[in-house]
Amino acid sequence: MRPALRAEWAKLRTVPDAALALPLIALLTAAVSVAASTASSPDVVRSSLLGVQLGQAAVAIWAVQMLAGEYGSGLIRATFTALPRRLDVLLAKAALLLAGVFAAAVPAIVVSVLAGHGLSPGYPGLGTGMVVSAAGGSVLYLCLIALLGLGVAAMSRSAVAATGIVLGVLLAPTVLTMFVNPDWQRWIYRLSPSTAGQTIQSTVDTAALPIGAWAGLGVAAAWAFAALGAGAVTLCLRDV
Repeated sequence: MRPALRAEWAKLRTVPDAALALPLIALLTAAVSVAASTASSPDVVRSSLLGVQLGQAAVAIWAVQMLAGEYGSGLIRATFTALPRRLDVLLAKAALLLAGVFAAAVPAIVVSVLAGHGLSPGYPGLGTGMVVSAAGGSVLYLCLIALLGLGVAAMSRSAVAATGIVLGVLLAPTVLTMFVNPDWQRWIYRLSPSTAGQTIQSTVDTAALPIGAWAGLGVAAAWAFAALGAGAVTLCLRDV
């Protein structure tokens, strides 16, 4: 595992993707959240974290590119020649991906919450349980989306296809709920990794939501680990 971590760390430091992706994730998440904090909302905490909806797209794209990009460039052959234990390669990528997303998400979420506290009337105290859960859950949610993207990339090997699949999984349910009856809307909300996972941000009328906050984050985790597990199996069974 250590050789794989060292190799992936060397790639992360020398390939420009991370240098661009991590600041972009933080900037998009914080900028949208700060802008949303200036608007009136019945749930000021959730409004201050609105940037997560855009940040998740940047996270997913970077996660996909981390593996599928090597398939596109042909570098993956050299990687697997030097490191034939493919599961170690995938786990090393996952570990560094999580570290990078965490490093970008924490300051972005902190800025978002501080902006909401300063700009939104009636914002709860920063140390209250609802704010801590919403902020910490948002960071965890972005990390889970990263694992989802990596798993889909391992299955598809194509950056374009994997990006389309992950963004479709994250965004399509929101559109779909506009065309179905309320019962189906509730089921879609419960089963979608994005809608269920971001329930952790809600602080108003939580009893009326289709799924609880931590149960919703559990749905996102199930999607992430199912995709990563399927990606690991696919990666180990293929020739390349």
